[in-house]
Amino acid sequence: MMAQKTIDDVHFEKWYKRYDKTNTSGDADKKQQLAALYAELEQDMDFVGCSAIEDLLQDQVPETIQLCLEANIKVWVLTGDKQETAIEIGKSCNLIN
Repeated sequence: MMAQKTIDDVHFEKWYKRYDKTNTSGDADKKQQLAALYAELEQDMDFVGCSAIEDLLQDQVPETIQLCLEANIKVWVLTGDKQETAIEIGKSCNLIN
């Protein structure tokens, strides 16, 4: 699913200062702090659309998923198939180890 929202400059600047401070810190719980900051923005968003990848992986799927993860985009895999198939698909696209 993809969503968006407009954030005014003042709100963004305040949020970004906290993000930058957390992101450059050496805190042991840095990942949790960043997740909380992301969650603050990921509310009251407008639905834009959704996307899916079929079981047969297209070219560049693992690389695309990796780029999404590096950009802190949450990636979900939904399947109605058997658990074993879902696991193999997750491995083949480098979503899980």
